[in-house]
Amino acid sequence: MSRTIAVQNADGFDDYVVAEIRPVHHRPSSGKDADFASTVSFYLSTGQVLNHVSAERFENPMTEESYYAVNDEDIEWLLSLQPIGSGTNGG
Repeated sequence: MSRTIAVQNADGFDDYVVAEIRPVHHRPSSGKDADFASTVSFYLSTGQVLNHVSAERFENPMTEESYYAVNDEDIEWLLSLQPIGSGTNGG
């Protein structure tokens, strides 16, 4: 599953980030697979991996350029990914 997030860089240029959501499978001692968590990876439209620095901010680790989510609905969704009591989600 994936989600597209509209972003702008610090210069105001529009772009988008793709959030890829993958379930983490756990096989308890009972032998049955169970989904109990997900991992989310973030990619710029070019395929460059991004770090999720805060609810509305992504950073390219190679260039340190920042990208900012522009849609309130996307920001709310990104906030829901952050662990309770944490200000960041390192993606």
